[in-house]
Amino acid sequence: MKLRTIITLFILICATTGWSQNQKTIVQKGIEVKKFWEQNLADGDKTPYLEKEEHYNAKGELIEIKEFSDKGRKLKYWFKYKYNNEGELTEEKTLGSKGEQIVRMVYRYENGLRVERLSYDAKDRLTQKKTYEYQFRK
Repeated sequence: MKLRTIITLFILICATTGWSQNQKTIVQKGIEVKKFWEQNLADGDKTPYLEKEEHYNAKGELIEIKEFSDKGRKLKYWFKYKYNNEGELTEEKTLGSKGEQIVRMVYRYENGLRVERLSYDAKDRLTQKKTYEYQFRK
């Protein structure tokens, strides 16, 4: 159940992250880290606090997300991403607040199409394998 919750959170975060900055803009502007600051005025916050950090590589690919809780004092979620030379996501890790692996997913591609996802647990044991099959128009 915990793994399912983490994966669901990951999907929600990916859907709502600052990936709104497109890769081209990130490269052109030389953005390495994007920080999200929040100040809840209704709660009387006097100063903004760090809510999230996104780290990008020189190709503009998102390589790390850190989300904070407790008004920026605690690391809540930590995600790391790796890509191949074609820019395809090859690995994503969900880490605990101390950097310990919670789940790791490895992706394999053929001819630019994702064909396999392998999921590993906190002890890096293979727990799930998903394969993708494509049917093409004639």
